[in-house]
Amino acid sequence: MSVVSFVSKRLSLKEERDKRLSPAIIVAISGVALSFLVMMLSIAVVRGFKNEITRKIIGFDSQLSVFPLNTLYGDDVSGMEYDDTLREIIGGVAAEILTDSEIKTGMSVSVTGMLKTETDFAGVSLRGLEGEGMMDFVKSVMVEGDVAPADSQRGIVVSRKTADKLLLSVGDKIDAYFIDDNGTIRPRKFEISGIYSTGFGDYDNLIAFAPFSVVAKLLKFGDGECEKIDISGLRTEVIEDFAYNLQSALNKAYSEGRIPEALAVNTVLNTGAAYFNWLALLDTNVVVILILMGCVSGLMLITCVIILILQRVRTVGVLKSLGASDAQIRGIFMRLGARVIGAGLIIGNAVSLLVIAAEWKWHLLPLDPDSYYLTYVPVEFSFGAWILLNVSVAALSYMVMLVPSGMISRLSPVKSLRFE
Repeated sequence: MSVVSFVSKRLSLKEERDKRLSPAIIVAISGVALSFLVMMLSIAVVRGFKNEITRKIIGFDSQLSVFPLNTLYGDDVSGMEYDDTLREIIGGVAAEILTDSEIKTGMSVSVTGMLKTETDFAGVSLRGLEGEGMMDFVKSVMVEGDVAPADSQRGIVVSRKTADKLLLSVGDKIDAYFIDDNGTIRPRKFEISGIYSTGFGDYDNLIAFAPFSVVAKLLKFGDGECEKIDISGLRTEVIEDFAYNLQSALNKAYSEGRIPEALAVNTVLNTGAAYFNWLALLDTNVVVILILMGCVSGLMLITCVIILILQRVRTVGVLKSLGASDAQIRGIFMRLGARVIGAGLIIGNAVSLLVIAAEWKWHLLPLDPDSYYLTYVPVEFSFGAWILLNVSVAALSYMVMLVPSGMISRLSPVKSLRFE
């Protein structure tokens, strides 16, 4: 065993007289623990917030949409067929881009209309979705009832905001009115089969869901025709590459005459750009918090090491008189400081993991959905981020302690032995 290890193990963080931790040591341990707690919670909350908001945005707007290019330049909604050629093109791009996941594709249609009761009315965008997993998001946010069966001709799902505004409940009848391209009003009568709520006011105020066949009939689409082809199941980081490759493949197919019309590709990163830009700003907030908490922890540790040295000035003098080098003595106090870091990290880890687990399970902290689009504070634990944060805090804290430990070289053995 080295001299540094032997002496550091014999020294205690407690005061010699009352055998209690000094206030400075307690403050330093608390500072490290509190800093780690704030940093860990910041990372968990931001990750949870971004993932939950992203899930809801993608639930309303699919990750990728393929639609006729001419709809970008006119008001008419033209139908398109999701035939074998398009399936082959999309599948080919998926094989090039993806290696560990399978995409899901489906068809969607939408029409703008108005829901009316005897006392009030509300404008809606009535959507119809068809395909594997296309209605999974809607089912996950249902608060009453259920989605209408695919063969239903009258079932409709509205948001909680729309239901409250029109005083509707599951099972109630509601009149709906739609205007076709010729200006003719087309009335329909629906029955509320379910009510959903996401907390997204911009979407909840507008969107309702009905069976695909009902909406397609309102648009006068034929069998197998749709307004858009929706693609989901992609990782966020590959959306843009997938969209670029798919657009190139569709352009090539159109120029070769394999598909009858030019098709365009759009992504949720464009349709939800305002939300994604807002979420990107949260990363900046986390960086600021990490820097501030790192500074707080560093100042606490610098103070702690200085106090440890001042409390043991005579010990430093004895060691120097016995021939110990400055590096050895510095190593002793660095190991004492490492105990402070270790204690702070243990407490910070225990408390932060407990808080994250409690919030994940019970949703203890509420939020105003009108401001934050969520009813509670979401958290997500990342093992990689947890390990990286622990290693970073330990390493940076240890380097910070090098600064005050340098004062050991300026202490005179004679003066140190006489120090009171």
